[in-house]
Amino acid sequence: MKAGWWVAATWTLAMSATATGHFLSPVPDGRGPQGPVTAPTEGAAPRATVLAALPEPTSSFGAAAADGWLYVFGGHVSPTHAYSTAAVSGHFARRRLRGDGAWETLPAGPPAQGLGLVAHQGRVYRVGGMQPRNEPGTPPDTRSLDVVARFDPATHAWNALPPLPAARSSHDAVMVGSRLFVLGGWNLRGGGRSTEWAATMDILDLAAATPVWTSVPQPFTRRALIAAADGTRIYVVGGFDQQSRVVHGVDVYDVARGTWTAGPALPGGPNNGFGPAAAVVGGRLVVSVDDGSVHRLRTDGSGWEPIGRASPRIVHRLVADDDRVLILGGARAGANLDLVESLPVGR
Repeated sequence: MKAGWWVAATWTLAMSATATGHFLSPVPDGRGPQGPVTAPTEGAAPRATVLAALPEPTSSFGAAAADGWLYVFGGHVSPTHAYSTAAVSGHFARRRLRGDGAWETLPAGPPAQGLGLVAHQGRVYRVGGMQPRNEPGTPPDTRSLDVVARFDPATHAWNALPPLPAARSSHDAVMVGSRLFVLGGWNLRGGGRSTEWAATMDILDLAAATPVWTSVPQPFTRRALIAAADGTRIYVVGGFDQQSRVVHGVDVYDVARGTWTAGPALPGGPNNGFGPAAAVVGGRLVVSVDDGSVHRLRTDGSGWEPIGRASPRIVHRLVADDDRVLILGGARAGANLDLVESLPVGR
């Protein structure tokens, strides 16, 4: 791997002075992970390498890779539970995945956290998110968004797509073929109105002459989850349930059959299902969890194998880049992170 801009000079944990924000604190469900798990051996797992920082410390943001570029959008950038128009970013930037270079500022979008960001055929798609409407120092008025937009690098412009069937945040989004899948989350309606939890997976075929959203049931109701896809299956990992309990479960959707099955639960500690990160490398699911451990799904799907260690964090992102994963941003010990780490995972 070429050294270039990605290699940092020191092993310094890059934190901001601000803290992350979450609507609910994790409450372990008391059940812990189930199924076969290979326990990590202390000191045996490779350590991630610290790379150059994100443009700003952020958590609950969007990240995607397309045509050799890493794109990042938005996120929470203010102290814990401080929700206002100043708390959430709409900044959008990209940087080359390999070689030297600087972050390039791109056209911003509506400030949002808890959104989905995916890439397809070189373009970047932004899906939903949460946006505070209140000014700093005034009562919170947090609302989920139904906006969906496509960024075209050729024109450097965002274009609106059909909005979600219902506003959604604290969800995730993935691509399989030409179809965009949106899973989990909730609809914060602001103004003291009750929250609506998403009960369906919404699907938009980007190849259709006139794309129209369709919906299918999902066998879970939770948020603060993460999703990844390997081309035939979608993995929905962790999150919170409606009782604010941390979920270690993994749900697997077979796209061709339209069926759901249960995968092996996440390994590790009681909070490892809260705000994990996931990506698919070489056709295998890789997850990064709260305690800093990184695991890969076994080839037969029966359990997990530890493949490395990174800095502990939550509500962060994993982005696959050839035979490595980039571990981006997130939050730890009350601070948002601009920390980027790289971990080789092989294929």
